[in-house]
Amino acid sequence: MYKVLIPTDGSDNAKHALKYALNLLEGREVEFVLFQSFDVPVSTTDMPVSFDSLGHEELNKLLEKDAEGLRKSYVNSNFSFSTRVEIGSFSFNVNALVDELAIDLIVMGTKGASGLAAVVIGSNTADVIQIVSCTVIAVPYEAEIAVPKHILFASDNKGFSTVDVIQPMIDIAKQFGSHIHLMNVLDEGKSTSIDEAIAGLKLDQLLEEIDHTFHFEDGKDKSQAIENYLNSHEIDLLAVVPRKNNFFDAIFHKSVTRKLALHTKVPLLAMHDLG
Repeated sequence: MYKVLIPTDGSDNAKHALKYALNLLEGREVEFVLFQSFDVPVSTTDMPVSFDSLGHEELNKLLEKDAEGLRKSYVNSNFSFSTRVEIGSFSFNVNALVDELAIDLIVMGTKGASGLAAVVIGSNTADVIQIVSCTVIAVPYEAEIAVPKHILFASDNKGFSTVDVIQPMIDIAKQFGSHIHLMNVLDEGKSTSIDEAIAGLKLDQLLEEIDHTFHFEDGKDKSQAIENYLNSHEIDLLAVVPRKNNFFDAIFHKSVTRKLALHTKVPLLAMHDLG
């Protein structure tokens, strides 16, 4: 069974991320694991918040109540719901649960600055993207609950160890008949190298059954180039493969001072290359 971890603090932001996941995975056989981390420092730009005044047992009761409500609402679906409450570091607990429960996907809410100027990828979201081995979807509170008909895949054109790396994006595209915009940001004054061209041809072959187009942009500020594309096209989902030693590594640095200028309505799909 496909397993999805939903970090939650009971906020509207977290509930919105859950709704997004339920809509995205409708029709599939899925176990949703609602998760809260106990006694975690308060974060003003991301969740979860501290619950040290409630107590572990009370949190279990509240979370189980939420799960029971979901079971009643989705009694005729292929969804099941379970709960976990853990004490300690949020990111440590998430990473441990990914291994223990064989989690396939994490869907979590993230709320940034208003407007189009910048979205702060909150420290919890950034930490999770950095350390877990599974796919993560970060859902802004302003994101529409809609199927992703247009996906922007911002790639460094370095290729992948296996096709499994981008399989989550391929599965989504096949399910919803999505068009994938393959975007590569080139350094100013530089052209595509032979290795990058070969990687692009391989990617074209991997996506031969999916509607897709290639787009090349020039610029030193790669995150700005991504934002510009998001602002000028109707994109429903931004997909990336964070790697060490490239600009995505800087984007997902755990420091909350690191900002990625993104359209606030676009969820982020982060896939990992472990090869």
